Amino acid sequence: MVEASSADLQAVFKQYTANAAEMDGKTFAKLAKDTKILDKKLTATDIDLIFAKSKQKAARKINYAEFQKAVGFCAEKKGCTAADLSGAIASHGGPAFSGTKADNVKFHDDKNLYTGVHAKGGPTTVDSVHPVASFGGAPAEPVEEVKGAKKAKVATTAAEPAGSVDDVFYSYTSKAQEMEGKTFAKLAKDTKILDKKLTATDIDLIFAKIKAKGARKINLAQFKDGLKHCADKKGVTLDVVEEKVKAHGGITFAGTKAEAVKYHDDKSLYTGVHGKGGPSTTGDGTQDLSALADRSAADVRGIKK
Repeated sequence: MVEASSADLQAVFKQYTANAAEMDGKTFAKLAKDTKILDKKLTATDIDLIFAKSKQKAARKINYAEFQKAVGFCAEKKGCTAADLSGAIASHGGPAFSGTKADNVKFHDDKNLYTGVHAKGGPTTVDSVHPVASFGGAPAEPVEEVKGAKKAKVATTAAEPAGSVDDVFYSYTSKAQEMEGKTFAKLAKDTKILDKKLTATDIDLIFAKIKAKGARKINLAQFKDGLKHCADKKGVTLDVVEEKVKAHGGITFAGTKAEAVKYHDDKSLYTGVHGKGGPSTTGDGTQDLSALADRSAADVRGIKK
């Protein structure tokens, strides 16, 4: 067996191993396929056997000297000299890479056939879009309102002024004897006693201060004590805070009020069966759907006016 040793062959070895010192069996098989040294005499199975024969026992890769030995075994199998086979491998160069090329798609590749907004260059995903700091975060700057966009109407139901602080307390607790921290914070927000001196954080700290150790709620006496702490924090008398709480009254509910919809609200525009009062649920015309729902005037909580 004549061993092949040339700078060109070593260059091919380094190209297939990405300048590593050793080559694995998969790369050796690819080299054999790329250089087209496979034929009826030297098959892919022979390549695997030659690789196993050339490497050290228990090793998984071959070095350059073992690679030269493998090239010699391949030459013997093909019935040619190692020098000739080395020259054929060296002339091929580096590894060959191939990929699947997509077929031409008429309505994708020919832009002359584009229609709609795509004919004008396509939609943009950046124009008039405000940058958001991160998921769950607030925008870096105030978001400008879109021209022509309708704002949802918010309807509120405010109670009448209360006669005492006790009445406000029981209104927010639904007549229960204790109030939780979330409700205490809502009361502070609804009554608008919050300001730069008394913040939402202060309200949480005051609640933690007035409640009993280990408890999660406060009673009426503790609630009144909390109002005193709020007054101290704001730098005003207790009477000022209590009057503001009583003036607000009970708990406030808010909800989104639907915009007027012409073809829903104006029954004179109804057509078909709806123009006759709606479909029947019995088939004999003795009852229609209007008997199944109470559409009389009500506030945002569904309470009849």
